[in-house]
Amino acid sequence: MATCGPPTGPPYSAREAIRSFELEEGFNIEVFAAEPLVRDPVAMAIDEFGRVYVVEMPGYPLDTGGSGRVTMLQDRNSDGMPDHTTVFADGLRLPTGIMRWKNGILVTDPPDLLYYEDTDDDGHADIHRRILTGFALSNPQHNANAPVFGLDNWIYIANNGTISWTEKYADPFGDRGREIRFVNQADAPVLPRNGGDRNIRLRPDTYELEMLSGRSQFGHTFDAWGRHFLNDNSHHHYYEAIAARYFAARPDVAVVQAVHTSSDHGDAAAVFPITVNPEHQLLTDRGVFTSACGISYYLGGLFPAPYDAGVTFTAEPVHNLVHVDKVMPAGSGFAARRLHAGREFLASRDSWFRPVGFQTGPDGALYLLDYYRQIVEHPEWMDEAAVNAGDLQRGTHRGRIYRISPEGTPPAQWLQAIDTMHTDQLVYRLGDPNAWWRLTAQRLLVDGQDPAAVPLVRSLLENGSGPLARLHALWTLDGLASLQPADIRRALADPHPGVRENAVRLTEFYRSRWNDLTRDVVALAEDPEPRVRLQVLLTLGLMEGPDRLGAQRRILEQDASDAWTQTAALLSMPATELLQVAFRHPEQGNFVSKVSEELARIGAHTQLLRQIATTQSDMWWHGHALQGMSRGGDNLVPPELVVELIERYWDTKDQAVALAIAAILPPSSVPVATLERIRSVLADTARDVPNEVRAIRLLVRSEAEPEPLLDLLKTKQPLEVHEEVLAGLSRLGGSTAAEAVLHQWAVLTPRLRSGAWEVFRTQENATQLVEALENGIVQPAELPWQTRVRLMRDTSEPTRSRARSLLQLNDGDSRIHALPAFGDADRGEGLYTAMCSTCHEAATYGPDLATVAHWPQPMIASHIQEPNLSISSGYEMWEVITGAGDTLQGIIAFETPNAIGLASQFSAITILRANLMGMRQLPGSAMPENMVPDAQSLADIIAYLQRP
Repeated sequence: MATCGPPTGPPYSAREAIRSFELEEGFNIEVFAAEPLVRDPVAMAIDEFGRVYVVEMPGYPLDTGGSGRVTMLQDRNSDGMPDHTTVFADGLRLPTGIMRWKNGILVTDPPDLLYYEDTDDDGHADIHRRILTGFALSNPQHNANAPVFGLDNWIYIANNGTISWTEKYADPFGDRGREIRFVNQADAPVLPRNGGDRNIRLRPDTYELEMLSGRSQFGHTFDAWGRHFLNDNSHHHYYEAIAARYFAARPDVAVVQAVHTSSDHGDAAAVFPITVNPEHQLLTDRGVFTSACGISYYLGGLFPAPYDAGVTFTAEPVHNLVHVDKVMPAGSGFAARRLHAGREFLASRDSWFRPVGFQTGPDGALYLLDYYRQIVEHPEWMDEAAVNAGDLQRGTHRGRIYRISPEGTPPAQWLQAIDTMHTDQLVYRLGDPNAWWRLTAQRLLVDGQDPAAVPLVRSLLENGSGPLARLHALWTLDGLASLQPADIRRALADPHPGVRENAVRLTEFYRSRWNDLTRDVVALAEDPEPRVRLQVLLTLGLMEGPDRLGAQRRILEQDASDAWTQTAALLSMPATELLQVAFRHPEQGNFVSKVSEELARIGAHTQLLRQIATTQSDMWWHGHALQGMSRGGDNLVPPELVVELIERYWDTKDQAVALAIAAILPPSSVPVATLERIRSVLADTARDVPNEVRAIRLLVRSEAEPEPLLDLLKTKQPLEVHEEVLAGLSRLGGSTAAEAVLHQWAVLTPRLRSGAWEVFRTQENATQLVEALENGIVQPAELPWQTRVRLMRDTSEPTRSRARSLLQLNDGDSRIHALPAFGDADRGEGLYTAMCSTCHEAATYGPDLATVAHWPQPMIASHIQEPNLSISSGYEMWEVITGAGDTLQGIIAFETPNAIGLASQFSAITILRANLMGMRQLPGSAMPENMVPDAQSLADIIAYLQRP
């Protein structure tokens, strides 16, 4: 891991800032361009002549007055690095992306997609034309952005959707957008308002315009084979699993999920910043992805293994780092795995380092855009004091572009040094190891429409030694309107699965012209590659032919355990056919559930429901089918089956079947006799827990008043009963439920509290929760992050401001004395071992302190000196009274339906719930205040905790 000592600051000059970086071993980072040459960069593009266009957004976050611009960088002293800048286009609102197109550039500047061209070669655009309009002008982090030329010759634009909760800055950022349309082209396609808040694609030459099935916040990318990968703030890695055209072909099928989370380390995944005194705002979640953007598949052909294939980079500007993932096949999809445990590809100690995007250069190096600002959060979600401090635009007119390359790579020499390429040279570049060259060559060939290119490209398809060359030849022929059936058949038989997958896709667009291609697609039903089989399944759903359904059935039988194969089958095969396959796979109950949901939606479920209601014995698929049907609509149970289903409800030995029956019963359909039975079960002191749970579930389904549940909450009950009560109160809602939960809060164990938060989802109940926080009934540290965000972001005034004053994570406490400038980590290790390790080392009596390494030092100091300020969730002190009369204290280390584990500093004990006579939460932390004797010792401990 290459590292240098941190300078003092910020802000720093670009060359000083490099000293704050920790970069993956074996790589080098250098300044490619910096202020005053560039300022506030958010995107860049490199054209076929080696000219660099940079999108600059100095107006973020609030200035829409036209300060945005596009500059063009030049190398006038011929040293291979830019030294001069020209304003190519200006007067933009808040520009968000750029792409080379035709003889100019496309720029996203909501509400428009703009085209600029310089016809007299003076470095300034003299053509300015609107291509599309209608995008929402919302928070700039969410506006349409990043136009990308795709492998299939379409232009793709990322679009995440508008911000519905904007209030303070609703003018102009509350704009919801309009229909997206081509300007001055009345007969062209029109998309819904803001493109349905989804990504879009277009072909400006032919006025084609489509919505995609996924959405991406800031940035998106494609792998070498055209698969579309996306990101948003807390979800740094997901991909479009099913394209929109397959949903459009079956609008009657209610499949709601089209994207798949590829990250195997979760949503809001942990990141490992090294920032000194980071700049955290109101809704910043510490130590996890909170501003993921600029996802970029590295396809430059320059990096060594393991970076040479299947690697994506994601920017995380709030935590001042760049994250890397290795993308691996996983069934019909992908899994993105960390390349490194506990560290990042690039991290900075500089809190103003704000990476926002990447560009692969003609040299294969990775060019990193650094927005370089003190604050990157929008003021809508900042504390008022921070907004009023006037720091929103500190750093404006700064900004950097860094060049990352393997150590030993020669300096950049391509800037404005690329010669004009003739047709044969462009065809040769279709097989280049660097995707920048491949896509640039393909774009130029398709744009040029030179007939002489066709035989050259076809020869590359037939004889190209590399699969990527054959792939680009295939799509280039399509873009030249010269693709023939023999070309597609050749690609369908290609030895590389990526080429075969793309060839299957292409058959869809020629199916009306060449019907016999269906047989060739059917022949790939047994292809050894799951991705190819998935594509065959989807494509055959758009085709006709006697063997089509049989081929689809064979794929489904082979891949029945694959979730996206199941979804593809729902979109391309009759539901009745699917159910027969599903019944042959008892290990795939979720598939039965999906098919049953679809049957319910089309009203073909009654026979299946009658079979369940009248069968005396449980079948493995009953619960799954009922769960699916319950999602398929309302009023699904014919009146004549209600009584039979309720009888099955009480008689079945399968609790999942019983609870699924409750979910499908019509509200308020429970007969009076059943209500009497419910009361009897709940009053029975014999404690038949499964029956009690069933009674509560049916009581809630009957939409009864909450009083019986409130009575159960106040009395001693088994854990499962109290959990069901809380779930029922959440469904019934009402302020009475919130009052009762808060009244019992002190005796609700951590596991029960985790199930109680949904009670406070309504505005009225959220206000009650804020009042409980103000009164100390609920501690801020107990709130899950999403509940914190909901209170601070989604509630109305004045509740929102009250929540923000309580829940903002302060980076330090004014009562803590100033720390010495430096701490001795070695001495701190000894102090930690002596005073802290007993409780914190195994995280059994105190939280794991490895998670605080990225905190600001004053924040760590305040938590050590005054631990009662914030007690970590799960580490509250409890007092427990046992049946033997003993009074014990400790934290609740675990809970099961039968017992709790109570841990103290020196011991751990398991107590059966039957032996619990009482328990209550104690005020304060188990850690004493002012445990560390002096400021220097405190600084030493912090230095140890933050030591890399």
